[in-house]
Amino acid sequence: MPGVVDTLAGPSWPGLGYTVAHQKVELEIDFANRSLKGKTEIIIHPHYRDLRTIRLNFRQGELKRLNVSGKVPTVKYVDPYESLQLYGPHYHPRLTSKIDRLLKTPAEPDLLVTLPKSVRIEELDPFSVEAQDQMALRAPGTTDDTEGPLSSKAADTSLPRFTALTVYIEFVVENIRDGLQFVGLEGGDRRYPHAYTTNSLNHGTGCPLFPCVDDPSSRCTWEISIRCPCTLGDIFERKSRDQSGTTGSRTKNHDRFFAPDDEALDLSVVCSGDLTDDIVDPRDPSQKTASFACYSPLSARQIGFAVGPFEYVNLSDFRESDQDEQLGQNAIPLHAFCLPGRGDEVRNTCFPMAKAIDFFSLTYGSYPFASYKICFVDDAPEDTLPTACFSICSSHLLFPEEIIDPMYDSTRIITHALAVQWIGVNIVPKEPADTWVTVGVAWYITDTFMRKLCGNNEYRFRLKQMSDRVCDLDYERPSIHDMGNILSIDPSEADFIALKAPLVLFILDRRLTKASGKATMSRIISRLFLNARMGEIPNGAVTSSLFQKTCERLGHAKLDTFFHQWVYGAGCPRFQATQRFNKKKLVVEMMIKQVQSDQPSVRDLEKHAFMRDVKEEIRNVYAGVIQPVFTGSMTIRIHEADGTPYEHIVEIKEGITKFDIPYNTKYKRLKRNKRQKERAAAVVGADGNTEVQEDVLLYCLGDVLQTEEEMQQWRLADWSKEDEERMGQESYEWIRMDADFEWICKLSLVMPGYMYLSQLQQDRDVVAQLEVGQDTLLSFQTLTVS
Repeated sequence: MPGVVDTLAGPSWPGLGYTVAHQKVELEIDFANRSLKGKTEIIIHPHYRDLRTIRLNFRQGELKRLNVSGKVPTVKYVDPYESLQLYGPHYHPRLTSKIDRLLKTPAEPDLLVTLPKSVRIEELDPFSVEAQDQMALRAPGTTDDTEGPLSSKAADTSLPRFTALTVYIEFVVENIRDGLQFVGLEGGDRRYPHAYTTNSLNHGTGCPLFPCVDDPSSRCTWEISIRCPCTLGDIFERKSRDQSGTTGSRTKNHDRFFAPDDEALDLSVVCSGDLTDDIVDPRDPSQKTASFACYSPLSARQIGFAVGPFEYVNLSDFRESDQDEQLGQNAIPLHAFCLPGRGDEVRNTCFPMAKAIDFFSLTYGSYPFASYKICFVDDAPEDTLPTACFSICSSHLLFPEEIIDPMYDSTRIITHALAVQWIGVNIVPKEPADTWVTVGVAWYITDTFMRKLCGNNEYRFRLKQMSDRVCDLDYERPSIHDMGNILSIDPSEADFIALKAPLVLFILDRRLTKASGKATMSRIISRLFLNARMGEIPNGAVTSSLFQKTCERLGHAKLDTFFHQWVYGAGCPRFQATQRFNKKKLVVEMMIKQVQSDQPSVRDLEKHAFMRDVKEEIRNVYAGVIQPVFTGSMTIRIHEADGTPYEHIVEIKEGITKFDIPYNTKYKRLKRNKRQKERAAAVVGADGNTEVQEDVLLYCLGDVLQTEEEMQQWRLADWSKEDEERMGQESYEWIRMDADFEWICKLSLVMPGYMYLSQLQQDRDVVAQLEVGQDTLLSFQTLTVS
């Protein structure tokens, strides 16, 4: 398919040759120096006896000690950040070549550990005590994917075949460039000091804080211990171990002082996993260690934590009593953390979260973890940073109860962070090109909850806006399938995938539901989550082909054409339609023409797309070929003269489609002269409602501006005699194309202005009203017809 970046289509180094079974990480956070030190133990299962090299990812740090099963190996470590220096723009190709290996998926290893000859790999007796211990450590449901880039052909079973190796590493990260954000430590910064990880689930970014296998498909169980100061006052009041005779020297940034009440604030550690221990160091009462355990298999980039003087809010209190009784012990605990003084804003912003997690659990499948935590921090690089059972969110999403403008957007964003726990964390894309599946499903189920929360009209209104936005942006872009391969080049493309992918699932659901009469997409997503929970999806990694097969199996239809056009193909259809009533045949003659190929081949330079164009040109990323024809069924709804709507389903198979729609009503269009009769009756003092009821029409917009002065002030006008005569000769009220919202497209239907007005007055569908506002802005430029 066009748009695929060949240089990023897979790793250029062989498989690892081993599987990570368990990893233990111990970190000590130094706020004063904005650094950390730690140690890690990685238990690996070799896939074959001849394994000689262990490849790991680690950057921006310094190794202090490393051994494999107690033996000192040969180590080769190259920090990629050391290759970055300040050059001019003319050295861009040289810089690109130095960091090119970081853009691979997965990233090439930075740390190569060559096993010494004294480390022997022996076959393991499956009935031995060591084998049983390894099986207990091994995460349930994890398998060696023999087709994945991280597996070996020799690994044909999920059981360990050889003795495990333990890699022990001590390290220091003194100059943190990425992965951990410190806030409130600068001189003059009056915010509360706190720190948090900035891992992203997107391809091309990873976990740079400790040595690991930084690949989404490499999953294992975790033990995490984080050591930090006990209180806010202990951040800078650290005992100096480097200077003799000094008991309380301040380190750099020593000019930062706190109020006495603030100094006593306890620091909290919020992390992925379940809290197992939180103890104060008996030798240093100013330090404490919080320990967490992750029993579900996770990748390194799905581990996140935050440390700060957080205020706790129990979101489970917002769960309704009847829902609490229905769920019983299956109710998921919800915890929120924020900086001091913002607890009320958290309660006001996050009160729908209990309803959201219960809705997802009952509609799509049980929550994959034991609890859910959300923490609001300052200076977050993104609105949300989801990790396993824990989301780090920007404090900009919080709003007080006096403000309602950000209510919808903030609720949708934090609800999406919750939805990612099902698909995005628990289920991951197998390849970068499969990212559209996880992103699309996460946003789709988010919007279904927003429909339950805000109503169907708001839901359809937002979908229509998103559809129009996609049609404007989906020009000279790769398909949403191919875009996954270029996210490491331009992460902003993830915004477009998040915009189009859920819409594709929505129109797929509309088409399948119309064919089967049942809500299909919810059953497809539920089956996907169930298969992942039962271990039927290897390593929880979903593919586009697997998702398509699931849709075909539950939708009872072949979807090759649909996926070829909307997933593997680029662009959106643009329809131009004309209509004419044939009085002799009593039919409405319509012609629908697809004109997406007629768009200009050269696009004007736009500031918001300039850098994207530059990056894609450098990396030889080309847009997909514009499809001349999109196929599928479209619902045409004609509101005839008696006000009855008649629906007709038309199959779009060619670039120009002509068809006749039979006419059912023998009456002509109702005349629009009620307003004049009312005014005339008011002049003579008669009752305008004493006339025959055949002329009565509903004026849904109300009768407010009626006097001559008001009509002049608001530039209102009645229909002219010519318009009245034309309206009297019409045989139907108005026509709507794609009335069931089964297309992501631009529609242009030529109708007289009075037909659009009838649609606005009488069609209760919010999408129909929005279409009238878009199509008739140019129809009445001078006077507004009353």
